[in-house]
Amino acid sequence: MTMRRDCIVFSANRGYALTSSRRSLLATFMSSGWRVVIATADDTESQELADLGAHVEQVVIHRGGLKLAGDVEAYRRLTQVYRKWQPSVVHHFHAKPVIFGTLAARRAMSRAVRVVNTITGLGHAFTTGGLSARLSAVGYRLASTQADVTVFQNRDDRALFLKRGWIEKERARLVTGSGVDIDHFSLIDRTGRDTKTPTVVMLGRLLAQKGIPEFAETARRLRSRWPGANFLLAGEEDSGHPDALSRDWIASQKAVEYVGRLSDVKPLLARADMLLFPSTYREGVPRVVMEAAATGLPTVAFDVPGVVEAVNDGETGYLVPARDMDALTARVEELLVDVDRRIRMGQAARALAEQAFDIRTIEAQYLSLYRQLGVEVA
Repeated sequence: MTMRRDCIVFSANRGYALTSSRRSLLATFMSSGWRVVIATADDTESQELADLGAHVEQVVIHRGGLKLAGDVEAYRRLTQVYRKWQPSVVHHFHAKPVIFGTLAARRAMSRAVRVVNTITGLGHAFTTGGLSARLSAVGYRLASTQADVTVFQNRDDRALFLKRGWIEKERARLVTGSGVDIDHFSLIDRTGRDTKTPTVVMLGRLLAQKGIPEFAETARRLRSRWPGANFLLAGEEDSGHPDALSRDWIASQKAVEYVGRLSDVKPLLARADMLLFPSTYREGVPRVVMEAAATGLPTVAFDVPGVVEAVNDGETGYLVPARDMDALTARVEELLVDVDRRIRMGQAARALAEQAFDIRTIEAQYLSLYRQLGVEVA
């Protein structure tokens, strides 16, 4: 049955998650006559979407583990938003919006609303183990059984949910990553550069699980043999996160230059010769790896879920066993030495981005999914 064009709510931890890769999707709904509501932080990126015509409902969602009072308030606010707007469809991104948003939607509207969830990675709480992991497991199971469709960004997460019986196979979909604008992140010609002063970059929130200590250790190991190499780190601080790295610790890493949080990563990626991404954080598909690939950068990373979707080992970069610092350092040095190889790998990475990461392809898959649920959208 085709659903009337009415109201759709998108919920995420913060506005950036909706502007960075879902702006066009939201615009498609608005141009099709839908009221679009975003339930997320009232930040700069959310206001950008408000300027396009979306309605912003502020919901404060604390990232990084259990925050009892804050989590209860987020659930209460989401329930309030759904009762107010009575949407035909809600779509949640990130762990807490997926869990609390699904329960809130069913409480507010029972089965009168279609619920779509996207698992953008299992994150800190799930990977640290203990009580947080157990509570996350309960939450994911409840949300998956209550949602109409759950979208997974990588095969490992989908396989895990199916193996543990958290979801029925017919309700599980695979859409690889969030996509990148491959026209915006165009291929950079890196031939003819000074081979003695290569630039290795890392982008990510300043959390231990994001691989910042491993990046710093690799830089320290290679500095004596490559005194002209630049190791540049970019990313935002997240002092409230239990896995946060302090400003003092960052400043103490003398082999690394910290360039801060960047509103535009293109200039840094254009300057780079290689992306080093030693993250063990359980992500969907890391955006920065896809963006780097689109500019023609090879990536050296740990062989962990999510990352394996974005790097073809030996073709677009290298994957090494998680936390194997000797293997990680060796692969980085291989590409520092062999300029032709890293350029070839970078060109292969661009081809992979065009084939698998184009945001227009990702958006088309989501629109197809909505239509399968009876949602009328152009």
